[in-house]
Amino acid sequence: MAMVLLSTVSYAQNEDRRVSIEPYAGLTISNMDGNAIKGNKSWKTGWTAGAEVEIPLSNYYSITTGADYSLIGTNIKMYEDKYMKTKVKLNDSYINIPVQLKMYFRSIPDLAFHMGADVGFLVSAKAHGKGTSIKTMDIGNGQSSLFLWEQYTVRDDEDVSSKFRNIIFSIPVGLSYEWKNVELNATYRFEVRKAISYYEYPSSMMAYQDAITARNHAIHITLGYKFKL
Repeated sequence: MAMVLLSTVSYAQNEDRRVSIEPYAGLTISNMDGNAIKGNKSWKTGWTAGAEVEIPLSNYYSITTGADYSLIGTNIKMYEDKYMKTKVKLNDSYINIPVQLKMYFRSIPDLAFHMGADVGFLVSAKAHGKGTSIKTMDIGNGQSSLFLWEQYTVRDDEDVSSKFRNIIFSIPVGLSYEWKNVELNATYRFEVRKAISYYEYPSSMMAYQDAITARNHAIHITLGYKFKL
């Protein structure tokens, strides 16, 4: 990558691109997979916000870096029938610092492809459980009806940060489109170092055991405004 960048700088023009700072915000669409997550998993939405610095190397290539806060995770359906259902929303949040190479299309100058590396620092990981069932209705004086039933909900929150790694690494890949300094960006972050990875038993007790792991899959869709310097 360094050789490509150096050769690019040597011949390309830099008449239109300038150094810029871009604050942005948007939503995340995320899921997790792995044997650490029990139950039926599904995609959930979260949010993200941060700022990015873009440094042009030429009229078609730039280096970007910055930092953002991202709330990701997954929805988990633990159990469901006609009388009871139990589900968990797993929220894990990170401070991410990406460094990317941004390449603008010659045929569509405002459209760009970007790819690079990202390090994420765990802020928190929490499991929010919700169970819904039915029970006999209380009719007063400590008595319950045999014929009347009502729905009730039980909630439980748990800090599960101890199960997560403090630092993860990802490869961000995406597209962006700029119009009058407003930029729409869609990025998928492929997690290289899994968010969860541990052994249930000490190695001295069981030498041959599979690691308990889980990986985040996160799509970031953001809208930002570029302040050109």
